[in-house]
Amino acid sequence: STQSTGSSGINAEYGKQWYQRRVRGHFVRSLSLQLPSIREPVQMTSAYSSNLPSYGSKRDVGKALLQTLGAPSNSVRDRKAPEHWNAALNMHVRLSDKDKNKAETQREASNRLIKDLDQKTKSKQAEINRQLQDRITTVAYWKQRLTTEHAAICQEITNLTMSKQKTQQALASTELPTEVSTNCLKNRENREAIDLVQDLVDDELINELNMLSEVQKLLATRINDSDHRLRVLNDCKSCLEYDIRDKEECLRLDEHCYKLNNGSAGLQQIAQPSLYDGHTSTVEKHESFSQENLEKSEIARVMSCLQRELNDFSINKSNDELQKQSELVGSMFRLRLKELTDAKTGLDGQLEKTNQEISSVEDSLHQLREALRSKDGPMKVATTRFAVRAKRPNVEQTRDYVHGGLLSEINDISGSQEALKQQIASAEETLHRLLKNKERLQQDIAIKKKEYPD
Repeated sequence: STQSTGSSGINAEYGKQWYQRRVRGHFVRSLSLQLPSIREPVQMTSAYSSNLPSYGSKRDVGKALLQTLGAPSNSVRDRKAPEHWNAALNMHVRLSDKDKNKAETQREASNRLIKDLDQKTKSKQAEINRQLQDRITTVAYWKQRLTTEHAAICQEITNLTMSKQKTQQALASTELPTEVSTNCLKNRENREAIDLVQDLVDDELINELNMLSEVQKLLATRINDSDHRLRVLNDCKSCLEYDIRDKEECLRLDEHCYKLNNGSAGLQQIAQPSLYDGHTSTVEKHESFSQENLEKSEIARVMSCLQRELNDFSINKSNDELQKQSELVGSMFRLRLKELTDAKTGLDGQLEKTNQEISSVEDSLHQLREALRSKDGPMKVATTRFAVRAKRPNVEQTRDYVHGGLLSEINDISGSQEALKQQIASAEETLHRLLKNKERLQQDIAIKKKEYPD
């Protein structure tokens, strides 16, 4: 504004000087052309002098000269004073400076507005990107927890299924002692005369049958409870799988949104984004939903673990009680039948142990085969990576640490598979021997029964 004021003053002074020079030049030219020489005396007639009025200023003299020299009437116009001209000039300059300053101010305000709005838009977009990143991290965290819980519950389902199978095998293993005790009582009914007595052997056989009946009911209850727990586990597993699929889809969409920018293709403008908010849920509801699924799954796993422990406890306790009862019956048989009864009781006990060992070896063999099958996935991944990396062009086909790591991984997995195969072969051989032993024991018992019936 100071520069504008100074410029206005200079322009006004310059205009004033220019106007004075112009007036003086015009006045001198007029005198030199139409008046007598100033060196000669001017002889004024009475008529000429009578027409000259008295002048009070140079401007009045100029007007009088123009009128006297016969200037056209239309050329005599209303002349403006220099003060008016200077005022008009200064006003125009001030108005011009004012409009220019106003335009500059408006232009600066427009630039500031554009810059501020652009910065605000960029900041908001950066904030949304950060929020998307945070959301992706949160959803990934919940997905990881759900995936971990899903793996845990799958493992628990496998464990409970094995426990159920073990319980079923234990229940099935009671059929033989029941049959044996029943047959013993029936065979002892074939005794004649004085041998047909109600001795301690008969009493203990009856007790054993009652105990086996109670054990069968208990194991059947444990199997039913295991079925119920498996249904609950499978329901929780389905909920986790649905939640994981939703999380994966959410991650895919949020990651797609995170990668979008102003230059991305396929962008579209939604007229009313609020219309899309009717089906949304709150963050708390989202987290509570997953948390509830996790808690339900954890509770189901805990209950399943308790069920497995209860199954094992029932099996072990039943086996212990049955074993004790069997030993008691055997002792009674030893007292009653001496060596023959002792031999038969020993064979029965050995057969039961063989059956239990066969069940254990079969379980171990099943676990070994499952472990061998579990190595197929890592082996396929490692060999596929090795084959894909083998397609690298030219000098990129290097023996880097990844190459060495893959070779080491393949060798380790191959070694693990070989060790598992050897262990499986050994277990199968052991199972074959046990089956042979069981067959021999059963044959021996059958021979003893035929040769020495009770």
